[in-house]
Amino acid sequence: MPTNDVKHLLFESIDEIGKLYRSKEVSPVEVTAATLERLHELEPQLNAFVTVLDDQAMAKAKAAEALFAKGTEAGRLVGIPVSIKDIFTTKGIRTSLGSRILKDHVPDTDAFVYTALKEAGAVIIGKNNMLEFAYGSVHPDYGQCNNPWNVNRTSGGSSTGSASSVAAGIGFASIGTDTGGSIRVPASFCGIVGLKPTYGTVPSQGLFPLSQSLDHIGPLTRTVRDNAIVLEQISSLVFDYETVFSGNIQGVKVGVIRQLMDTVTNPEVIALTTAAIDKLRDLGADVREVDIPGIESIESSALVVVLAEASAVHRHWYDSREADYNPATYANLKAGFGITAVAYLEALETKRRFTAQVDEALKQVDVLVSPTMAYPATEKDPSFEDGNIDVSRRTIPFNYSGHPALSVSSGNTPSENLPVGLQIIGRYHDEAAVYRVADAFQQATGGYKIPPI
Repeated sequence: MPTNDVKHLLFESIDEIGKLYRSKEVSPVEVTAATLERLHELEPQLNAFVTVLDDQAMAKAKAAEALFAKGTEAGRLVGIPVSIKDIFTTKGIRTSLGSRILKDHVPDTDAFVYTALKEAGAVIIGKNNMLEFAYGSVHPDYGQCNNPWNVNRTSGGSSTGSASSVAAGIGFASIGTDTGGSIRVPASFCGIVGLKPTYGTVPSQGLFPLSQSLDHIGPLTRTVRDNAIVLEQISSLVFDYETVFSGNIQGVKVGVIRQLMDTVTNPEVIALTTAAIDKLRDLGADVREVDIPGIESIESSALVVVLAEASAVHRHWYDSREADYNPATYANLKAGFGITAVAYLEALETKRRFTAQVDEALKQVDVLVSPTMAYPATEKDPSFEDGNIDVSRRTIPFNYSGHPALSVSSGNTPSENLPVGLQIIGRYHDEAAVYRVADAFQQATGGYKIPPI
């Protein structure tokens, strides 16, 4: 089948592509070739990849094609093009972390998630661009990753290329990391689904750490159901698809975190989030307001942990490689070395107390909701140094507490047609409840919307 005849399939679901493979209406080779062609067409505009694995991807696609040709039973990710953030080690393949310091780094081991994807039969097409060391700023050597809804806007960080590529139909999923919102923020900006699972759900072997206490690994996809398919392959979780994705949320208790709503000033974000909450109510959810004392300011305590732990990771380079860091990244590291042991231990104690507060709130409801971000995609990557920009106020609380949190698009702004995210938070290890609510909402609001690029 000619590549152009396959391109319309690049925005289909993982299960739909799998059905086409099994019926032999289309092959993994055709879908992979079309994916790579779209990648190369859009890459100058999006800047979503650091490394593209054309030959490796096509070889894997041919192996998958042979399986389907024989009628061999195959898993859901066999032959499905995906990508991974360039923060995971890949044996024999450069792992740069968007940095000058590691620009030529070629590991001799594979990260757990990379191995899991390969063993699941996924076709890994490349490694995604990201903010330098996942620490809030892009290195000028790599450049900003742009948003497929408007290439003059950022795709958000730090899992920049992961969100941009998936939103643009370059692969059906990507694996990102989230320490303060780095999966959910770009998912919100790009109008896709991004999940930060419960802390520790996905093994971190082969992940270069930013903050070991707050780092999470999770999937970015276009649909909630695709997200669950990928999470099953990189974790020990298994979902009952008939129950989780029934579309029925009648009686599900949804708690609106009022403090995270009241601090939003963008009227379009307020309107879209309010409409999303009303939709959940229309679907039968029992919606109520929930109070989590101090959540609107917990970001400052969480950042103490991030700053201190990140500086410990970078201590071997800090004195000798200043010129190789983005100045903003180096400023963060400098600030981290100024954190006292007492302040760090106090922040960990605050973390324990705050986690208990979130647990207490989730005794009253099944899930919590809030806007993911206070605004749609900005022109440049928002950073911690910009004191007037609300960067992670709504996302980092749940890195701090470790609860699962997902961003799904609540719609696009009328003024500029930019996506806005709705964040859904669940109890520890209850990703199923988060998925159930997010999927019902996504299905009721028309599913994934294709960007104009």
